Amino acid sequence: MWTLPTAVEPSSFWQTRKENDLFLLQKSKENEAASTVLKSVWATIQNVFDTKQPPYRIVLRNTNGGIEGSGQMIAVAETLREIEADWAWIEETLMAEMKELEDKNDKAAYSLTKFTSLVHSQEKDSDEKSADVKFRAAARSWRQLFRMPDSERLVSFYSCSYHRKLMNQGWLYVSPSYCCFYSFVLGTETKVVIELKDIEELCKEKSKRGMVSDSIRIVTKNKTEHFFSNLFQRDETFELLEYLTNVALQKLLKATSTDPAPGLSLKSQESQAELLTSPAAILGLTRGNDTRPLKELFELQRRNAKFQWLFNLPTSESIVEDITAICSISGTNTNFHGKLYLSDTFLCFLSTAKYQCQLALPFFAIMRVERINSQTSTVAITARHQLKLLFQFVGDRPLADKFCLSLKDRLQAHVAAMKRLKAFLATCPSEDLLAGRDVQVAGLGVKYGYVDSKKAVEKSKLRYWISYFREFGRNLTLVRLPTFIKLVRIGLPNSLRGEMWELCSGALYKRFLNDGYYEKLHADHAGMVSLSTEEIEKDLNRSLPEYSGYQTAEGINALRRVLYAYSYHEPEIGYCQAMNIVVSVLLIYLTEEQAFWILTILCDRMLPGYYTINMVGAVIDNHVFETLVGKFMPILGNHFKKYEIQLSVACLPWFLSLYINSLPLPYGLRIMDCFFMEGAKVLFQVGLAILKINGDAILKVKDDGELMNILKSYFGKLGELLQSDNQNARPTTKFNQLMITAYREFQNVTNDMIVDLRKTHQLKVIQGMDLYAKRSVVRNLNFSSKFTKDQLLFVCDQFYAMQFYGGKTHQPTTAAGGQKKTNDRLDLAQFKGFLAKVAVWANLDTDQYDQLARNGGEVADKAVVGSELIDRLFHRIFDTNNDGLVDLQDIVKGLALLIHTDMPGRLGVFFRAHDSDGDGILTKDETIQVSEALLFLTRRLDGDKHLGAISAFMSRAITGVDGGTGTAAGDTVVSSPTFAFTERDLVDHVASDEFLSDFFGDAFAASFVLADTNTGVQQKNLAPPIKEISESLWSGGLKWATGRIAGGAGAAGAGAVKRTATSSAASAASGAVAASAAGAAGASGVADGRSGPTSEGGSSPDALRLMEASDDDADEDVESSTLMEEGTCRLSASF
Repeated sequence: MWTLPTAVEPSSFWQTRKENDLFLLQKSKENEAASTVLKSVWATIQNVFDTKQPPYRIVLRNTNGGIEGSGQMIAVAETLREIEADWAWIEETLMAEMKELEDKNDKAAYSLTKFTSLVHSQEKDSDEKSADVKFRAAARSWRQLFRMPDSERLVSFYSCSYHRKLMNQGWLYVSPSYCCFYSFVLGTETKVVIELKDIEELCKEKSKRGMVSDSIRIVTKNKTEHFFSNLFQRDETFELLEYLTNVALQKLLKATSTDPAPGLSLKSQESQAELLTSPAAILGLTRGNDTRPLKELFELQRRNAKFQWLFNLPTSESIVEDITAICSISGTNTNFHGKLYLSDTFLCFLSTAKYQCQLALPFFAIMRVERINSQTSTVAITARHQLKLLFQFVGDRPLADKFCLSLKDRLQAHVAAMKRLKAFLATCPSEDLLAGRDVQVAGLGVKYGYVDSKKAVEKSKLRYWISYFREFGRNLTLVRLPTFIKLVRIGLPNSLRGEMWELCSGALYKRFLNDGYYEKLHADHAGMVSLSTEEIEKDLNRSLPEYSGYQTAEGINALRRVLYAYSYHEPEIGYCQAMNIVVSVLLIYLTEEQAFWILTILCDRMLPGYYTINMVGAVIDNHVFETLVGKFMPILGNHFKKYEIQLSVACLPWFLSLYINSLPLPYGLRIMDCFFMEGAKVLFQVGLAILKINGDAILKVKDDGELMNILKSYFGKLGELLQSDNQNARPTTKFNQLMITAYREFQNVTNDMIVDLRKTHQLKVIQGMDLYAKRSVVRNLNFSSKFTKDQLLFVCDQFYAMQFYGGKTHQPTTAAGGQKKTNDRLDLAQFKGFLAKVAVWANLDTDQYDQLARNGGEVADKAVVGSELIDRLFHRIFDTNNDGLVDLQDIVKGLALLIHTDMPGRLGVFFRAHDSDGDGILTKDETIQVSEALLFLTRRLDGDKHLGAISAFMSRAITGVDGGTGTAAGDTVVSSPTFAFTERDLVDHVASDEFLSDFFGDAFAASFVLADTNTGVQQKNLAPPIKEISESLWSGGLKWATGRIAGGAGAAGAGAVKRTATSSAASAASGAVAASAAGAAGASGVADGRSGPTSEGGSSPDALRLMEASDDDADEDVESSTLMEEGTCRLSASF
């Protein structure tokens, strides 16, 4: 693997294997250290400094006369074969390109440029593209330690401690799908792998002693707790984990959804899998040519998201420049200190003091910009509607110059958009009102009347608004000041309500930037029928039926078109009940297109997850509301818990319909006015105020029904005047009391608090929904055999986990040429991953890692002998319809055949898996494959009893059939001139062997583990035994002492005796280790298939024993060991 050139210094821990004038191929000496103590110490040092690297590297020599062995590392690899392939390319291609260059410095410079270009020209994203040397080294360590796939990218890494029984200091690695920890301290290795999709609780904590806030606690869905401390960047780490975890869980919800996307056409063959994206894609981390680290991109994305939320801008907007500035509005004497932002389309200003001044000015609404004072860096901006603004930059002059230059470029880029502005402004009622005209473009209210229309009140409100528009701009140029907030809170006039909703929500900007999109949706999807359109038709006549506009075809058609358009726009959501209620109110004050864009803002940003199939957002907000009740009104909260009163009965309808269905419509509209201006916090503030005002009565209720009766009675009296003992007090209605209580008593409920609480509850809610969805899938299975519910849930969980990580499967075609839906099915590669999770013998990764460790990376990975059994099981047992895919029902049926049948039944499955032509007879090659499969299944068993049993089985199978004994047919023995091994033969041969009979009787079924026993923590004690440490210290001290003593025959003799004794002890210890290694090598050698019967027909277990190897050829024997085709060839040749 090529890397960006990285400076390295000469080290005694690297051994040069190959070299030429420019390059060195080196291997790490870590695995060759003679002393286990030295290995342990060296691994500890690597852990502390996070310097664990792949065992092979190529270094470009330093040609400038530096220290011998120093240079630039340009390639690393895990195996010798990989690094030799890179070396061959250097010698055959690169050196040939540099033939004409004579000077070594020129060759070195050319090589550096070449390798840098190679890394950056890779099509796929790679951690090696990072310019940060430490990050590249950490990424290599992480990938080597945890064997991460190439598709998984490292986002960041942090030094921290992990608390188990003892505290382990190490490194925390964070990627889009995993949180990993590694520690190696004096022989104790700790590995922790946490799947982000399994996290149920994530919170900040103090240290175990409670003195320092430097810790993070993670609880997974199987209730395993992980505690990380000594995080010096705790907040940054937490925000990163929180964000990535939420993204992973959102993808989990999509992956476990068994229903088709409701907005897709019923006739379409489009797969829902096309709608699923990887965590990296959801994060926006599919970056193209962007070589910045993922962490930096994440920080940038988070900053842009906050910017978009502050100013209600489209999600495409990103910050280009920002600068501290003082804003003043022409005609006023007030100055506002704050921050001035420049994005792709907008010039935005936010005052430092809260709610004092806020502005989002599109570039296409700016008429003139001039720099009036170069010394103080003051810019005058004239916008449409004769709005004049002055911005005085605070800061360095170069920063101000850069900001002005970027502003100039953006203005020039938006000149063409100004041409569409006049027609767009004609759709804004504020233009008509200031021109003294009747409103030209509006909703159904203009024709069918408004819900609460009092001309005197309307006229008074309009007078204030017209005055504000003339002084501080309108629609696209409006500046939000404290007066604006007051005018909205007292209630919007009917003729302006739609425009203000559109402006405050940000839908006004989206409508301008997506001109013609609404009509195009209808044109492109004309006549399309989906699950959503069918549901919409059912609810059309239930939408605000008391309003006269919806008693006509015009109103119903408008409602239908808006709801249809949204289902086309967002097919994953399609349509959800309560959408029709909200849209029916919007259409009274807005046109179809305006209502459509507000609906997209509601579903995407203001109320995320509310209007979905599972309504996850509303469920989360219900938990948030219960938390707020417990915090601000603990007595009420305890009362609800005591009598098990479900607040969701009340608050879910409030939030889903924005109080429209619960309160009289005029009061619901007032709440909507505040909601669009101030966000979701208003819904919670009003809900808390309702409970507080009715608190005394609520404390007397004991069930949900009594609570609903009290609230219903209260809502019916909101228009009544309050009785006051103070005769001079101004009369007010109960609704005004409600709003005053909401803003005064619960002013501490902020949008930031709501967001934080949503994040807190989101993990548990989504995990609960995921579990509920999987339980539904399990309940709908047609066949469940003898599996328990917990076992089926585990199987279901692993099934969808393979889809989560496996990405898109191939799309097989039907006979008619259409594509099959594969969102709930696994292909062969995913099936292998699934089986490895539920069966010990199916995990091939362990074999590959063991092979690399045994051979020191000298041999590339090869297939394990007999592993083809998994492929055969997939194609001939699990894939019942032979389409290359299996669903959950196929999985359950296949596992039942392997686990819940008796020995003959399992052997029948085993036989059919190897009977390629299905004729009921195995050929000699297929019978040999059976023996290889038996070796594969038993390769991890202790001892060598299984080897003798398999050898005897093969001897009987081959000689019994090929030797002319024939096969039984009833009571007659028929001679078999050709090789024919039947299922009955297999059952008889296995039954005649005690080991194989026991294995297929109970042991094979027990090899399946259908329960979540994985805690994510692996801890190994690799420290050498005390005896070895003592001997190592003694021999080292003895050598030092004998070197210091010179002369004296007696002393020399004594030293000789000591050395002889020590040497004998060391030899004895070495012999014991060698014997142990030989035993292990023998077991693995047989599994590799390197040994077979010594003679044709030999049935003795001795035939499978390894030959004793001398010390001289032991290394060669280990290097040649493999779990591959060599074994297959030798088994076949022996027969």
